[in-house]
Amino acid sequence: MMTILVARLTQLTVVEGAYQRSAADENRLVGVRLMAPRGVLLDRRGQTLVRNVPFYKRQVPGTTVHEAKFEPLTKDEVIKLALAGSGERVVSDITREYICGRACASVLGYTGEVTKTELNELGREYALGDSLGKAGLEKVYERRLRGLPGMDIWEVGADGQIVRAIGQTTSQAGQDVQLTLDRGLQDKLYQALAGYKGAVVAQVPQTGEVLALVSTPAFDPNQIAVSLTEADEPFFNRALGGAYPPGSVFKIVTAVAALESGAINRETLLEDSGEIVIGPYRYGNWLFEQYGRTEGSINLVRAIQRSNDVFFYQAGERTTAEKIAEWARLFGFDSAYELAGFGAVAGTIPDPAWKEKVKGERWFLGNTYHMAIGQGDVLVTPLQINRMMGAIAANGVLCPVVLAKDEGQGSGCQQLNLAPSTLEIIKEGLTLACQPGGTGVPFFDSTIKVACKTGTAQQGSEAALPHAWFTVYAPAENPSIVLTVMLEHAGQGSEVAAPIAKIALDYWWQTEGNPVSTSD
Repeated sequence: MMTILVARLTQLTVVEGAYQRSAADENRLVGVRLMAPRGVLLDRRGQTLVRNVPFYKRQVPGTTVHEAKFEPLTKDEVIKLALAGSGERVVSDITREYICGRACASVLGYTGEVTKTELNELGREYALGDSLGKAGLEKVYERRLRGLPGMDIWEVGADGQIVRAIGQTTSQAGQDVQLTLDRGLQDKLYQALAGYKGAVVAQVPQTGEVLALVSTPAFDPNQIAVSLTEADEPFFNRALGGAYPPGSVFKIVTAVAALESGAINRETLLEDSGEIVIGPYRYGNWLFEQYGRTEGSINLVRAIQRSNDVFFYQAGERTTAEKIAEWARLFGFDSAYELAGFGAVAGTIPDPAWKEKVKGERWFLGNTYHMAIGQGDVLVTPLQINRMMGAIAANGVLCPVVLAKDEGQGSGCQQLNLAPSTLEIIKEGLTLACQPGGTGVPFFDSTIKVACKTGTAQQGSEAALPHAWFTVYAPAENPSIVLTVMLEHAGQGSEVAAPIAKIALDYWWQTEGNPVSTSD
């Protein structure tokens, strides 16, 4: 028996000594993670958009460190407990306060506690209870915003209660991120979109910097649980996650493809007969449908100015669907860019090969007509339209989406190699579209010359109101902003979308170069 006891003692103290010592320490010492302050998000002028707010909680009496339950405390309650020397375990935590509220929710996103599923994907850097960016820029910049958690080391007795504090490693705050967003413009657009389901995107055309990105209705980032039951999908980011038929704003792509392929030129005249009839199918122009009028022989400049469908049907036929699709993809359509993780979708740019593969159907001339005016199977996002318009404003330079000031504005821009004559013709038509005789009626009396395109996209039954589009850059000669408005089932682009763009641009000229006065 003595031999057996000595052998067992030797095994425990010599052979397994290190292991047993470690196990004993693990039972005796408990580490409690200390949340690191998350980096702050600022707008382009340095205004705070989201900040950290500390809060306190105490361990519920009767629960152990291993299975602790907590209840919230006010700051006054924490002070009283400390003065009383109660010895109760009180810990501090951090929550986010979104100062910009619903106006910035679609772009900033929100945070939440890491779930068990996410923990399996993220690895040891995170633990249950940690905060994680769940959507928007909180998610995109998670690695930069997240700090390094610290640790409180406690000695715990056999009953699971704390004996004494052993030590602490300090947490390290996350990195602040200054965005390209302008809070004042963001607020103004959110107010202008009140009552609509829609989106607005504004950028600097030469760099791709996002000045505003609004989607409505929007959720309340400070009360996520409340917004979960709200109507009209407040968590759906319509600016980059919604794919819609673009209507006439897509005619810019058709015009580029037609000019660059040599299908038409400045002198090309096409007859507006009011409608084109092919067998049982007819394809009309809005002016003929509403007023019974035609415009005779017109060139591309006039066709853009008047948004003439019949001209673009014929231009599309001469150009071919394949060429229109090719240029659409060069402009960034049919791609979610680098924002796929942000909820961006690619949309759809159809062509004969796509229709055969996806629908198992032949492509007909009527499909080309529909494509040429942004109808049929064409689906795009407001962000895609804004980038396309920005490329025209920047003389054929297409820039990536830039959301932070330190992302190297302009470094990733791509030259589309458009002929100078192509840009000249299209810019002339877009400028005339926002002058008397064009379709951009709200800008006829503008003190600043702008270049624009209206769009009214049919969707669903004939009784359903169309989607309203308006895209514009300004000033026309030396653009500093490009802006696109899309409103779901709202009516004519010139009647409902254009006035919102006018409100935004008027505000922009009043405040550009000066700090925007908004209260935290």
